[in-house]
Amino acid sequence: MTRSIDRRRFVQLSAGGLAVGLAGCLGGDDDDDENGDDDDGNGGESGGDEGLAYAFAPNQISIIDPAEGEVVDEITDGIDDYSWGDPRITTDLSQIFVIEDSQDQVVVIDTESREITAEVGIGPDATHMYHPNDDEMWAHSDENGAFYVVETDSPEDGDVRVVESGLDDEGHGKLLYHEDFGSMGYATNVNDPGAPVIDLEDYERSEFIDFTESDEIDAEEGTHYKAYAPETGLAYFEYGDETVVVDTETNDIVDVLDLAGGMYLTPDEQLLGVLDGDDVRFLDATSEDSEELGSVTVEGGPDALRYYDDDGTIYAFTANTMNDEGAVIDTDEFEILDTLAVGDIERPEGARHLHRSGVAGDEYFLTPADGDGFVAVVDMAEQEVAHQVDVEDGVDTIQYVGDSGVGYSGKIR
Repeated sequence: MTRSIDRRRFVQLSAGGLAVGLAGCLGGDDDDDENGDDDDGNGGESGGDEGLAYAFAPNQISIIDPAEGEVVDEITDGIDDYSWGDPRITTDLSQIFVIEDSQDQVVVIDTESREITAEVGIGPDATHMYHPNDDEMWAHSDENGAFYVVETDSPEDGDVRVVESGLDDEGHGKLLYHEDFGSMGYATNVNDPGAPVIDLEDYERSEFIDFTESDEIDAEEGTHYKAYAPETGLAYFEYGDETVVVDTETNDIVDVLDLAGGMYLTPDEQLLGVLDGDDVRFLDATSEDSEELGSVTVEGGPDALRYYDDDGTIYAFTANTMNDEGAVIDTDEFEILDTLAVGDIERPEGARHLHRSGVAGDEYFLTPADGDGFVAVVDMAEQEVAHQVDVEDGVDTIQYVGDSGVGYSGKIR
C-alpha cells in the first residue's frame, strides 16, 4: 500500500519551480444478471458489463453494480500487491487497459469474460494512459519521458512502439488530443518549458513549442495539466502557477492566464473548470479571451470534476483530497449546492499535493475511498450518496464500462 500512495498520490516533481502531485484521472444497462461463482477467483461468465464499474485495489479487482450498490464479481488471479495507474476502456467497451506500476506493465481485461488476457511490458514509473484512436493505447513512462503505444486488437503479442516526448528522456507527462488535431497531438512534461508536438502516425516528437520564447513569460517552468476548447481552437497548458494558451492552428502563444491546475471541459464544451487550489474557476471556453465567468471555493482540496447535465443545467461533482467530503456545484449560478460524505483516502503526513480519482456515467459519480476500503456511489440526479460499496482496502482506481467523463468532452476519448 505504501508504494501505491507514493507513486500515485504523493510523488512530487520539481521542474523549474513546478511542484505537482501525480494523478492516476454510472449505472446503465447490464446485459447479464447471472453472476455465478467458480473456483478460479474470476467469478462466473458474463454476457457483458456495460453499466458496471471496475474498482482496482492491490490484490483484487471488484466489479460493482452502482445501481444496486453491490459487488457482483471479483478478479483475483495473478494480482499480488499491484499498484495501479490510469485505466482506459476501448470504444467498443470490450477491453479495459490499466497501468500496473509495480511490474512496469499494462494489464488488459476482457469485460466479457472478466479475465486478464494480457500483461504488456512498458517503461518504468507509468502513471497516465490515453486512447487517441480506436486501435491504440498510449501509456506514459515518467522515468523515460516517453509514450509506449500498445495495439488494442492484439495486446497479447506484447508489441509496443516507443515515442520519445520529453526533451531529456525523462519527466512526468500527459497527452492532449482531439479529432480537430488530425494525426497530431500535444504532450506536457514537468521537466520541459513548453509543449512537445506529437505526430500520432509517425510516432515521433515533430516539434517543441518553447514557452520561454514568449515575451509574456519570464521564468522557466514545466508543463502538466492540459485542455482544449473546440469552439475557439485554443489549447491550455499549466505552466508553473500560470496557464499558457496556444492557438492550435498556428501553435503560437496567444495568452498567459494567472491561474493553474487541473482543467475539465463541460460536456457541452462551453465552460472550462480549473482547479486553482481550493478555488474552482470557470472560464468561458467559447471566448478567445478565456473570460472567467465565476468561481467557487471548495474547502478540502477538490479534485477531478465530473459533470451531469440535468435538462440543460450542468452540475459538477468532485471529491476532496484533504477531507472525507465531496461537493456538488451548480455551474449556472457558480455555487455549492451540497457537500457529500464520500469517505476518506490515505493521506501521508505532511502531504500537500494529493490526487483522488472519480468517474461519472449515466446518473452516477463514483470515487474510491482507499482509507475506508469502499467506493462511494453518488446519485447525481438526486445529488446524494446512494451507496458505500465495501471492497478491499487500498482501492484507488475506478473504470466505468461506458462513457466515464475522462475524455476531452466527457466521453471515452
